[in-house]
This record gives sequence, structure tokens and C-alpha cells, in this order.
Amino acid sequence: MSKRLVIVLIVLVLLLLGLGGFALIKYVILKDDIAKESETVDEKSQDKDQNNDKTEEEDSGQKAEDDQSDWQSFSNFGIKYLIEYPKDATLHDYSDPTVDDIRYSTCLKISTEYYYVLIGAVPSEDLSAVCFRTGVGTDWINGPSDTVTAAGMEYTTEGMHSESASVGFYEDFFMISPVDGRVKIEYGTSVNTDMGTISKDEAKDIVHQIVASYNPAE
Repeated sequence: MSKRLVIVLIVLVLLLLGLGGFALIKYVILKDDIAKESETVDEKSQDKDQNNDKTEEEDSGQKAEDDQSDWQSFSNFGIKYLIEYPKDATLHDYSDPTVDDIRYSTCLKISTEYYYVLIGAVPSEDLSAVCFRTGVGTDWINGPSDTVTAAGMEYTTEGMHSESASVGFYEDFFMISPVDGRVKIEYGTSVNTDMGTISKDEAKDIVHQIVASYNPAE
């Protein structure tokens, strides 16, 4: 083999080794870039998920705020309490005898066709118990239980329930006696899920919010 051919072969080998090394370096760099890009995408995805979760929480909180943003306040000067209710609900006095000024009602009903809250004075020698129902075909203790908050305190009570699932009708009602001793509060829902514009869960949630707004006043 001539000296010139040996030199050519050596040059070719060195060239091939150089090209192989260059390709290897490019592969390592490209692989590193891909890994970094993947990490960036994952971080962005996590940030997006966290932001979505935060937005959902904020939207939920804002919705609850908006739900009560146009509620009305009622002050009772006779039994002395405060309560709030949706603007589409109506107030009726069922005192016996009825009062000229509803702000002195001893039996006030806040209601729509889907729910009601009845706030009445605790029966005494001067006030009868005609404000509240005593039962419909069964004892109170035979019905379902419900937990509600009033004046910052939680109450669990037994109630009554009736339904006709075939036509989507559901009715529940309950009663609590707040520890301030001024009133009893009866509340309930009456919803036809096939024909109404509100679900039984939505009606129950509104009732719970009304009762939760009850507070004794000086």
C-alpha cells in the first residue's frame, strides 16, 4: 500500500469520526432541548390547571355572592330579629290577631311557590301556637333529618317528607327552635321537578340561606 493511500484512509477515518462525534453532540443537545421543552409544557399545563381551579373557586364564590346580592332585609320590631330573603319572595303576616304593621308580626311567612320560611314567636300564655303546623298524617320524628344554620349556630332536626316521584313532586318541611328563645322557625320546600323552574336542591339551598340569615336583634 502506498504512503499516499494510507494518508487518504487516515483522513477519511478521522473525517468519519469527526462527523460521528458531531452527530452525537447534536443528538445530545437536541434531546436536552426536547426534555426542557417538555418540562416547560408540563409547568404551563400545571399552572393552567391551577388557574382554572382558582377561577372555578372564584366563580363559585362570586355566584354565591351574586345569588344574594339583590336580597331584601326585614327587621321585626316586636319579637326583635333580622332576616334576609330573595327579592322574588313575598311576606305575609299570619299573626292572630293580624297586625297593622308587618314589622310587628308574631307569625311571618316568607315564601314563593317553591319554598317557605315561617318565623313565629315562641308560644306563651299570650301567644298561641296557631302559627305552625302540627303534622300531616305522621309525627315529626318519623321524617327525614336536616341540618341548618341560624344565627351562627348549627341545628339538626327531624322533619316530614312526601313525594310523588312519578310526577316529579317533592315536599319537605322542618322546624327548629333557636337558642335565643324568641322564635321557632319552620321551613320547607315544595317542588315539581317536571313542571317547575327550580330543582329541589336549589329550593333547599335558598331556604337554608334564608334561615342562616336569621339573627336576634336588640
